[in-house]
Amino acid sequence: MTVFARPIATDQSDAATLRARLPRFDAALLNPHNRLHRRLAPWQMLIGEQSVQVLWASAGGECRQSVRVALLLGEHQIELNIPRRLLELSGLDWQPGAAIDTQADAMLLEQAWLSWIEPLEALLSESVRVVPCAASQPCRHLMKVAIEVRPDNHSAQALNLYLDADSASRVIELLEQHVACARAPLEGLRLALSVEAGQAPLTCAELRSLLPGDVVMLDTLPDAQVLLRLGHHCQTVARRQRDALVWQGALRPGNSGLPPYTYDRNDLMSELSTDADLDTSLDDLPLTLVCQLGSVELTLAQLREMAPGSLLPLAGLAHDEVDLMVNGRRVGRGELVTIGDGLGVRLLGFSGS
Repeated sequence: MTVFARPIATDQSDAATLRARLPRFDAALLNPHNRLHRRLAPWQMLIGEQSVQVLWASAGGECRQSVRVALLLGEHQIELNIPRRLLELSGLDWQPGAAIDTQADAMLLEQAWLSWIEPLEALLSESVRVVPCAASQPCRHLMKVAIEVRPDNHSAQALNLYLDADSASRVIELLEQHVACARAPLEGLRLALSVEAGQAPLTCAELRSLLPGDVVMLDTLPDAQVLLRLGHHCQTVARRQRDALVWQGALRPGNSGLPPYTYDRNDLMSELSTDADLDTSLDDLPLTLVCQLGSVELTLAQLREMAPGSLLPLAGLAHDEVDLMVNGRRVGRGELVTIGDGLGVRLLGFSGS
């Protein structure tokens, strides 16, 4: 962590100084930059007589002892920084300098690379040529992509690809046409599902009037089911069985599994009188008190495998104590009670104001 020796002032001169410290990025390049850095499936190719695997947009390491190489993909200029070791694997019998900057060296390197250039030209229907760096245009490269090359019997080599806006656009087009996107499975990602026993629609004034010991009637799902909610987007239902939950169905979007509310929030908001006292109007704001039994944590892989009848342990379920939640925040504790054939919650206490 970096700590400045003095507070950052808010006047314009200091604000300009702060902006100068930050790396600059052209907003117009954000979309092509991200499209260039999508996770792609690795592909195989030959360098000389060596089979290699190519990993696009890799974080494999630093390009060491690099040599500048200029390419023309059709009419689009591309520049590479390639480690000398990778040039050795290409079968070169001479040591290049810091750059391939003569026509003779460019021709020799292109000849050594024909094992991958010719198949690539056939696939893309576009020429690929090595040209002298000195003959290329002044450096206008705006984007950089890190690439890792993994030879079968040698250590992995990192190289960098530099593109201007036009060449980046062409490379993006070719990648999206010929290379599959590799989506990370994220099987180990842990997700928390909240377990909700029921809920009660209240106004702000009614919530303020509640005291420990009061009992509130709850809207519940049929057959003593509880709602399992994943964030604000997906939900399913489960049935309580002793100290576990029995998964009842697939996750689905929306709130269709909940009983209908007895009010329409938007209609009620529109009916508030503009002439009424502001405090009075705010007292009538609709809220939902949710009784949360706890939460269940699953990996994404486990969540995908859940089927009706699967069991989910929930510690402390037998005590029937719940967190009282309003707008996603815990406001107190309560315990579930039966009220005739229905379910309610007895308020045990509130947290804070």
